[in-house]
Amino acid sequence: MATVRQYGYYIKGNKIAISEKDVRFDNDVDSKEYGPGTNAVQWKSPLASITDGLEIQYVYSPTYRIESIATADKETATSYETADGFLRFNGTGFSTESSVDYIVIDGSERWNGLHKVTGLNTAHYTTATKYSGNNVTETPTIYTDVDVLDNEEDEIDLPSYLSKALVYYVRAKLAEDMADLERKEYFMSEFRKMVERYNNTRVAGLRIMSSGYHAIR
Repeated sequence: MATVRQYGYYIKGNKIAISEKDVRFDNDVDSKEYGPGTNAVQWKSPLASITDGLEIQYVYSPTYRIESIATADKETATSYETADGFLRFNGTGFSTESSVDYIVIDGSERWNGLHKVTGLNTAHYTTATKYSGNNVTETPTIYTDVDVLDNEEDEIDLPSYLSKALVYYVRAKLAEDMADLERKEYFMSEFRKMVERYNNTRVAGLRIMSSGYHAIR
């Protein structure tokens, strides 16, 4: 017979943790949780291993876009090292175009993601990322044709519906700057409604309403 389990999650920094609702009875008289059902409202680390059936869906809004993955716009490093306290990728035949202000690393054990370029030549990409370790042999891919959200002319990669919600958010911030709290709360309310409607459209499958502690009876 299948066991019904209830899971939750919380986010701290860039990490996500899974918790499980404990519905076991604890009748240990020496425990501060003594009594039947005292654990029923407690969330703890998962009580059992789940090999399948637990799915987490999340949305990530990147601050950059890789414009091209063509061979001409990607290179391969041979190692990385420290250069005056900053991360430097080594290789051969690197691009020396002055337009390369950012690179994206892929396939590294440690440095995947966006890095700002502070110096480059045919053998090195020096970045603004701090690093003081040893020279490490590694062959990650370096993407050089990268568009970063760093000025007002950049395009925010949002669905059209959320773009309309963003207008309400901007208006709310402008009203807040003018100390017009009533207009600020109105625009924030509209912003939250549109985001909620959009999120509801992302939920797949059958939706079932079930009774609970706070249900109308």
